[in-house]
Amino acid sequence: MISSKTTASIRIIALILFSLIFIAVSIGYLNFSFTQLRTIIEPFLLLLICTLLVILIARSKISLLVKKVEMFYLLFISYIVTKNILENTFDISSIGYMLFFVLLYYGLKSFFSIINIAAYSFALLFATVIILIAYLVFALHHCYIEKETLTNLFTPNKSIFSILLASQIVFILPLWLFSRNSNTRFRLVTWICFVVIVASLLLLGFTKGRAGWIGLLLAVFYIVYQYLLNTAVKKTVLYLLFPLFSIITSLLFLYKTDSSNGRLLIYKVSSNILRDNWLFGIGHGQFKVQYNEYQAAYFSTHSIDSKEALLADNSFYAFNDFLQLFIENGLIGLLIVAVALYFFGVQIKRTKTNIKNKYLFTASVASLICIFSSSLFSYSLQIFPVAIQAILCLSIINSYPSQQKPSIDFSERSRKILIAGLFFLSVVLLIHFSFYFAYKTKSGQAFELKRTGFKQQSIKKYQVLNNSYIKDGNVLYLYAQELYFSNQLEKAAKILNTGKRYYSSNEVYKLSAAIENELQNYSKAEKDYKTAIYMVPNRMISRSNLLYFYLERKDTANAIYWANSIIYMPVKIPTKNTSIIQQKTKEILFHLN
Repeated sequence: MISSKTTASIRIIALILFSLIFIAVSIGYLNFSFTQLRTIIEPFLLLLICTLLVILIARSKISLLVKKVEMFYLLFISYIVTKNILENTFDISSIGYMLFFVLLYYGLKSFFSIINIAAYSFALLFATVIILIAYLVFALHHCYIEKETLTNLFTPNKSIFSILLASQIVFILPLWLFSRNSNTRFRLVTWICFVVIVASLLLLGFTKGRAGWIGLLLAVFYIVYQYLLNTAVKKTVLYLLFPLFSIITSLLFLYKTDSSNGRLLIYKVSSNILRDNWLFGIGHGQFKVQYNEYQAAYFSTHSIDSKEALLADNSFYAFNDFLQLFIENGLIGLLIVAVALYFFGVQIKRTKTNIKNKYLFTASVASLICIFSSSLFSYSLQIFPVAIQAILCLSIINSYPSQQKPSIDFSERSRKILIAGLFFLSVVLLIHFSFYFAYKTKSGQAFELKRTGFKQQSIKKYQVLNNSYIKDGNVLYLYAQELYFSNQLEKAAKILNTGKRYYSSNEVYKLSAAIENELQNYSKAEKDYKTAIYMVPNRMISRSNLLYFYLERKDTANAIYWANSIIYMPVKIPTKNTSIIQQKTKEILFHLN
């Protein structure tokens, strides 16, 4: 038997290790300048966390009291896995991610239910401060080295970065109040935290991320509401929330009209997917496969030279996590999640807190409010560091005692069986992410060989990757591209068709059209060229490819039609290449006429 002191020590070490990983996950999202490591940072961290979970599950007693919200969450996971198996849309990578977060949640919930809340509060306060300081240093370094203003700050995605930043700012606010009220000896630390919070708010302003701003405002409102003592003032603030939120959201919509209209286009096309699959959905992870196909179908019956067409692009997210959840899992999946959120709200309301442990609970709820509200305008819950932040907050909230009785309380024997099951799952995921890490490493090497001109070596690497049980649509597309350039047309077509099950874009269809053209499947090639155009109508090169296809076929009528289409199409961002294409097209049209 392991003594309680040893168990506590294990959990403290676990918290320190997780805090370090939490810092690495958040900072790693920036990628700094090491682009070659970009593809392996995430699988490496997944591997690291799984290793930690294997050790901790083997050495500690995990709390398995299942609350109502957890029961519905597990039901949702079961529904997704079952449906994907039945519909043959099972993707081991996306299911692996989902199971990883289930395991991480139970591991973290166990840690937080045992150790002193104050110890966790201070640990997470310092971890978040380090993260925010790293963001600020990165921003200042970028401005100093690149000679750019903060408005041009490079991040992988400014909108997502703003949500991540906002969720961590509101997470740190109550913890800062806790440290400020707990010990007067650390006044310097509290002042440093205050400066970091103010500086981070300024950085958030420079990101221009509207979703992050909306999430921050709602979360701050919640924090203020929690610390107000006067009931009348609380009611007044509550009544002002909806009109104030509506006004701010409207102003932010008008702030970037092109971006807002682009999202409205995505919602419009997404509604067509929903109309055809409203009950059961298209399958988990299938939005990135089917959305661009639906967008191509939409523009095949609408003008490809409209203002709306100028805003179109390859899209792999619905820019609303709950809408995407509805599209992928149907009404049944949405209802399960809606019931889970209802019970979660009831649980938050009935959770027992006191003056000492209220701060961490408030910080976690505020951070979740920020993430969930932001996800109505973005895809934040599908990004690794934001998902880690959300799971961290969920595990903290559910570790608090509640007035609600647990839905299931397992016997000692059942508990041992379930812990053994979790241990087995953690080992399986550890093995899976080991293969996933190797897969991502090799795919990076294959791309580097491709980029530097070592085509045969690159093809050999891609061939090894193709034999893996892990499938990545982008990797399959790059493999097919190399096979096409090496004149292995039949094999390229086969690989690309497999890739279309996991990934779809206008680039995929351009390559497919080129392959089919070389194979003399002209009707299929014509169809794919048109699909590439309708998928993203503002790409001039797609229309140019179709023009030359008709010139080769000596189809003068269609060649003239698409030549005129190129000459008179509105250009989103004029470049030297677009000018050259239009000039050459004018010469072609002159000779045709």
